[in-house]
Amino acid sequence: MSLPGVPLAPGRADGPVHLPGDRRAPRLPPVVALRREDWPPGPSQSRGARGFVVEGEPHDPAAAGPPAVGGLDLDLFREGETVRLDGDAGTVIVEGTQELRVVTAFVERVDHRILLLRRSAKVGSFQGRWAAVSGYLEDPTPLAQAERELREETGLAHDDLELRAVGRPVLARDERTIYVVHPFRFGTRTDRIQLDWEHTEAEWVLPAELRRRATVPKLERAWEAVAARPKS
Repeated sequence: MSLPGVPLAPGRADGPVHLPGDRRAPRLPPVVALRREDWPPGPSQSRGARGFVVEGEPHDPAAAGPPAVGGLDLDLFREGETVRLDGDAGTVIVEGTQELRVVTAFVERVDHRILLLRRSAKVGSFQGRWAAVSGYLEDPTPLAQAERELREETGLAHDDLELRAVGRPVLARDERTIYVVHPFRFGTRTDRIQLDWEHTEAEWVLPAELRRRATVPKLERAWEAVAARPKS
């Protein structure tokens, strides 16, 4: 899968990625992954590096040297896997991964509590985890898919909901799959929920509860993407 990032230094490079904190010495000259605070790299970090992938968007994006791409979460990479980096386009291809597009729709009551659903044992992934209303992208647009999932998973009709925010996609990884999560936030004045087979429990919680639950990957990040964003 090709990950969209931010160009930091031009050129192209490929090789095994080397993550910060991993003590194993790369067998081949690596593409070095750096935390945002470590950019730009020092001489010891640059020595032998084919290129760099950098967490987030550094405060000082300009740099000379090997190709570099920023704006990426380092948890999207695994030590030693092959990546292909394009510092001109600002992209990084992670070999051997597949892309899966999904929607996540948060429903918010007037008391600012949001709906969490516990995934059942009948679903294909993340059984027992807490999630918002979610589903694979099959409809023509993410918004249409989110509205369909809301009807099917909660029984909420169009008139029960008000679209409040549309967030930028969030990338989350599970084994060889990288999920492109399209987040939405809807307001509602009702708390009458009808669960289908995909979930076993429903709770209305304050957003701070997300960090204390065993959730699907990056659920808190998806909420942050829509918590204060206007719809677009």
